[in-house]
Amino acid sequence: MPHNHIHQQRAAVYQWFSQLLFRELDEKQLASLENGDSREWITSLAGIPGVSADVKNFERSLAQALRRESRQLELAADFASLFLLAPPGGVSPYAGHYPHTTAPEERRQMNALLVEQGLAARENEPSDHIAVQLALMARRVGKEESVGAQYYFLHHHIMCWAPLLRESCLHRDEGGFYPQAVNVIVSFMREDEQYLESLLMDEFYLSSQR
Repeated sequence: MPHNHIHQQRAAVYQWFSQLLFRELDEKQLASLENGDSREWITSLAGIPGVSADVKNFERSLAQALRRESRQLELAADFASLFLLAPPGGVSPYAGHYPHTTAPEERRQMNALLVEQGLAARENEPSDHIAVQLALMARRVGKEESVGAQYYFLHHHIMCWAPLLRESCLHRDEGGFYPQAVNVIVSFMREDEQYLESLLMDEFYLSSQR
């Protein structure tokens, strides 16, 4: 598969989950999750090595969420109780609240990276929110930045804390829609990190042969 097509697919995954985790879903977004294109796209993620089982769990949680009588209100309540309540009642979606850094330092770095990309944190949302980081990764992938730059951002700004976010979400509500969404994107990022590592190794091997 050509690398540019892979880049497009990778960027789409990051952007899709960024939008999913940014705020409560409205009815229009929920309706889009029901259509065949969305279902087919989600199912296609199961073809990624190491992600298949997590996608199936996410599909089950999505189907259950869409069958709820007041689905928009109930999912909004799920989002609020998970991400908008301060720990330990909820789970923080901000990188700066995890042990690898501090909120001021992570937001300072993220703000600089957003400016570098010609972006700004959305609607005054602190720039270390998981959705903002995923959107920035989507931007980097979509622009086909160097493999090294993509890997550095993914490894040092997202994967250093996203597994802890997943663990906390699943511990709080293992079968829930949002915890399962976090589970899928973290599994995908783990595979993507390994993919980028393999490209870096290829680049190193080729350069050493010159």
